[in-house]
Amino acid sequence: MDFRKIEWIFFLVFIGLNIFLFSIYWNNQHEQSLVTNSNQREDIIHRLENDDIEVKGQVSDKQQEGYYLSAEQDTFDSLLNEGANPTIKGNWSISDKVLTNSYPNADTEFDLKKSTSSFNRLMKNKEFIMDGEEYTYMPDISKKDDELGKIIGAQSYEGIPFIDETSRVTLDIVKSDDDQERVSKYTQTRLKEIEPLREKMTLYSEKEILNTLYINNNIPSKSTITNIYLGYFRTLEVREKNVYVPVWFVKIKASDKTTQIEKVNALNNQVITNNLVPKVENP
Repeated sequence: MDFRKIEWIFFLVFIGLNIFLFSIYWNNQHEQSLVTNSNQREDIIHRLENDDIEVKGQVSDKQQEGYYLSAEQDTFDSLLNEGANPTIKGNWSISDKVLTNSYPNADTEFDLKKSTSSFNRLMKNKEFIMDGEEYTYMPDISKKDDELGKIIGAQSYEGIPFIDETSRVTLDIVKSDDDQERVSKYTQTRLKEIEPLREKMTLYSEKEILNTLYINNNIPSKSTITNIYLGYFRTLEVREKNVYVPVWFVKIKASDKTTQIEKVNALNNQVITNNLVPKVENP
């Protein structure tokens, strides 16, 4: 008998058997991964329910993309340099990179029931505000009631807004004597020279960061998660430049009606709620 031929037969059988076993192993691993991921997704929702924690709306497992960003805060020097004939009207002043403008008698009507359209209309008015077209109405962080409102807008970068006081327009809404809602005052901060420090990165999802908050005991039992929203937040100040990262904001209403807002870094899934912004004077 040809031993050479027998060796080849055994070799081919051995290769075929290994391929067969590897395919079974890969399929099992793939199915186990799907089951594990499914259990993780179900587990956080189930655990929240077990602690009587209600979540308003759907919680997404979609992974978005974002950047490390750098930006410089505008000092509004261009407005100061306009001298006796400034572009914007009103009683404005600038202090610590914040522009404040009040309108005691001017016609600045606002309809709180149509906040988006009212906000957009005012932002297009170059006599009302500088660079207003850069700001988008932010309902998640605005406040409204029957008597007054704090309407907030922010700049954005590739669709993700800055949820940070260095990039914000806040309109104070009051009712006048004729019961008309109007803007009595606004404050404005603005970022310029916004640029990415690294390439775009994949962000943790809403479900993943909720799991992190839960296992770190940041979500009280018998509470309600009312809002989850994503925005760039300042984490470092280096001389005139700021560094921003995408952050998930989770608004939680406790059983005693108090409200807390938890913050989770969307790039590394770490809770940063109580972190201070470090300043580096001489990098």
